[in-house]
Amino acid sequence: MGKTKNIQSLERAFSILELFEENNRKMSVKEISLALGLSKSTVFGLINTLSNLGYLMQDSETLKYNLGFKVLALGNAVSRNDMLSKVADKCLQPVSDKFQETSLCVIEENGYVVYIAKAESSSSIVLKTRIGTKKELYCTGVGKCYLAFMPQEKSEEILSRGLETKTENTITSIEKMRVELDFIRKNGYAVDNEEYETGISCVAVPVFGRGREIISAISLTGPVFRIKELDLDIVVDSLKEAADNIRKKLMV
Repeated sequence: MGKTKNIQSLERAFSILELFEENNRKMSVKEISLALGLSKSTVFGLINTLSNLGYLMQDSETLKYNLGFKVLALGNAVSRNDMLSKVADKCLQPVSDKFQETSLCVIEENGYVVYIAKAESSSSIVLKTRIGTKKELYCTGVGKCYLAFMPQEKSEEILSRGLETKTENTITSIEKMRVELDFIRKNGYAVDNEEYETGISCVAVPVFGRGREIISAISLTGPVFRIKELDLDIVVDSLKEAADNIRKKLMV
């Protein structure tokens, strides 16, 4: 696929944010205009939008601008996810070594799970899933953990988007999915029975924060014929232990 052209307004907006990072000081519209070689009217329009969104803020006395708290929030989110991935790597490796399969860790983002950590054993069969991969919630074990334990209003909104068929085992009925989510809430684990990819199965559990809110989900994933040979209770207990270790190390 060829490289797509950048959207000019977005490119200019990010150039403004990067300018504050480089200069590390408050700047006026005129200073930003001169630094970027843009007209004052163009800069003012971009600054106005960035300020309304919280990415810039204006000093009421000097009328100069600086980075807003929204930028700080994004930085904190990146830092938290980086810490989670590092902690998950260490906590999942013993699980992978014990069962000789791949362990994965995800977070939820805009109705998708994003894979942020992956642990393998010497006998693991290589999976297509890479760090940064996004998948739908309803057809993955880790995703169904999120659907089961996130606020019901958000869960229902995501389900209302539709359940597209991925394999012959994909649950495409919202009513059947609700029954599945009730099971997950009652038992504390989810199973992906070749619902996203034929031949691949997983067992997944949620990772809870201090307030019992779901902050992540982890899974043991591999070829369906190997996963089915494992003792489900032992796999679930091992995953729950890893999830608790992640929570304790994050101190959340």
